[in-house]
Amino acid sequence: MSDAERWIVVVEEPFLPADAGGRVETFGFLTAASNAGIRMQLLVPTRDELDVEAYEAAVPGAAVIRLPRDPSPLAHLRAQPYMYASRPVGPLRRALQATPPRAEAVISYSYRGSHLGEEIARIWRLPHLVRAHNIESEFFKALARSSSGPRAAAYEMEYRKLQLAERTLYHSPLVTAIGDISIEDHLWRSERASVATFHLPPFLPLDVLAPGGVSAAAGADVPRRAPATLVFVGSLDTPPNIEALHWFVDSCWAAIRARYPEAVFQVVGRRPEPGLADWLGGITGVELYTDVPSTDEYVSAATVSVNPMRSGSGVNIKAVAAMALGTPVVSTRTGSRGLNWEAGTHLSVADEPASFVDAVCGLLADPGRAQLLGRSGRAYVLRNLGHEALLQLMRDQLPPVTTAAN
Repeated sequence: MSDAERWIVVVEEPFLPADAGGRVETFGFLTAASNAGIRMQLLVPTRDELDVEAYEAAVPGAAVIRLPRDPSPLAHLRAQPYMYASRPVGPLRRALQATPPRAEAVISYSYRGSHLGEEIARIWRLPHLVRAHNIESEFFKALARSSSGPRAAAYEMEYRKLQLAERTLYHSPLVTAIGDISIEDHLWRSERASVATFHLPPFLPLDVLAPGGVSAAAGADVPRRAPATLVFVGSLDTPPNIEALHWFVDSCWAAIRARYPEAVFQVVGRRPEPGLADWLGGITGVELYTDVPSTDEYVSAATVSVNPMRSGSGVNIKAVAAMALGTPVVSTRTGSRGLNWEAGTHLSVADEPASFVDAVCGLLADPGRAQLLGRSGRAYVLRNLGHEALLQLMRDQLPPVTTAAN
């Protein structure tokens, strides 16, 4: 693709290190765009200082601009959703005055920054594509229903604000199209939006999509994997992940250990919530690894990746990333939603504790079957999630580029 193709990209938050689902997917997209020769002005909202040189080195060809966030409690009290109010438009306007955009399109690579993308589209009259990772209002509705006290009230207020903001976005003249990561979310949104909607599957990092992947995952032999080692990867301060861990540890782990006393469960993630380490540390066979440079080595060495999600929307990147590495996945239906893969062929799906335990233990008992499932899952990812094909889905929603940017 010509280097005259230029996009302004607004991301949700700092994405380095790319050590959790949303960060992994965002970095995968930016890597794909950079490798395709797309020149980007990359706007990164953050409360902290930003190592601009490191970000520009990670995304060659991008001009990185830090946007300050508002962490004050007042942001919760504004009429806008907190995710909008904490990413104020004022600093964006000042940044664009200092560095005028040279672009054919603006990409809001998260609903949480879409108001910033709308402002750019309004001022510079650019087509605007919004990447949606889930249905935010439904996510906060679920959080409110599963919480109590002041926290439930705060989640309920954010849910109500988000409902109004989403309805506005669905009919905004400043939005060209919305690309949902999940098929189910796309269908849900398409019934409510007058702007164009489409399914845009997740971008994964190039290293796991390259031939052989990390540690030659596609053709790896079973003996390279640690025996009877299960792994769970995810941010350890988000309610859906904590809920999933509690369900698996409380309802499944003892039964798995009864069949396989040597089994080990590795929990790998960032920012563990208070008390998590003490809780997991008291459970036999459970190991906690926090804030590691890369989760890939843990996933690629595990016998099985478990994804016991009980709530949430979008696509669980942890499951897709494990499949890309050739590691067999056992997931709940909630954790496996969003893509058109086949249960039993690309991954194993079970919702009840007994069936989940049986699925895990069945793979531990049959290394050949586990290897076959892992290879099938990786083949699905390579076949359906190639970077160029996903970028073309985005381009198809934007007006064609006819001249080089000025």
